Amino acid sequence: MELFEEIYGSYFQAIRKILSDAGTRPLTRKEMEADILSAASMESALAILPKLLDGAWSALLKKEEDGRFSCALWPKQGEKAEDFLKPPLTKLQKSWLKALLQDSRFRLFFPAEALEELEKAFEAVPALYDPADFHYFDRYEDGDPYENPVYQNIFRTILEAITKRRPLFVAYESRKGNALTREVLPCRFQYSPKDDKFRLLCVSLSHCRPKQFHVMNAARILACHISKNPVPRDFDWDIRPFQRQAEKPVQIRIRNERNALERCMLRFANYEKQTVYETESDTWLCSIYYDPADETELLIDLLSFGPVIRILGPESFLLEVRRRVKRQHELFYSHVE
Repeated sequence: MELFEEIYGSYFQAIRKILSDAGTRPLTRKEMEADILSAASMESALAILPKLLDGAWSALLKKEEDGRFSCALWPKQGEKAEDFLKPPLTKLQKSWLKALLQDSRFRLFFPAEALEELEKAFEAVPALYDPADFHYFDRYEDGDPYENPVYQNIFRTILEAITKRRPLFVAYESRKGNALTREVLPCRFQYSPKDDKFRLLCVSLSHCRPKQFHVMNAARILACHISKNPVPRDFDWDIRPFQRQAEKPVQIRIRNERNALERCMLRFANYEKQTVYETESDTWLCSIYYDPADETELLIDLLSFGPVIRILGPESFLLEVRRRVKRQHELFYSHVE
């Protein structure tokens, strides 16, 4: 029962929805049925409503003069209903959070004070897993130095600038080893699982005006500090993440089996994409937008999904897929012989 706590079942979610809505305004029986259907099934409504209205759970609701029902457990003054009805953490969730605390990448997003509080809160909780238990056979070994205090300070300064939407002065080492200094508008971080590196997606400034899009490896940033200069008026902080975006996105069809959709969404979380469900074929059509520099990495990742996805285009990408599959076929059978 530690894995599947009752409070996360459909009954709890349905009742939580009713109490949350009834805490805002009184509900009719029909409205409560609609809340149950949004979280469970019609059979659940037949079982839940009698208990709520005049059964064992009737203390949760208060009947008004007009026949509607309001929440009898309204939170204290100033307390939000969603916080009042928020379920507690299960042992499994606490164990999972304890494991995340051991991940050096996870720790980058918290200041030292917050990390100390989290470690104290989960001190007696066993970790669900140890990061050292995992072996990444498809990852480069020269990842970012997450344990380096200088890297951590730079990362958190950039994160603060992104959060507060402030310009940033950066000293950056180019690929040729030259030190460059720029004032940039930091848009977001991007993480590459293949390289095990963070990249800063930003726009450089020239005379307080947006100039050029840049992708900077976080480990190559030598120093940085938040600028006091104003942000250009009407600057779009949600600028498309890739300045050198491919002319056409890669289109794939995802089959409804073997948890393929969830696996694809997780694997390609760092890409901009659009996904549409097609009822007739019971599949999802997904368009993935990418930087041409990442094409090989994307191609390899797509091939790793095997028959649960089908790559539809564009034709130039399909040619690369066929070329790589043909090469793998030749290598395999030459080895067998």
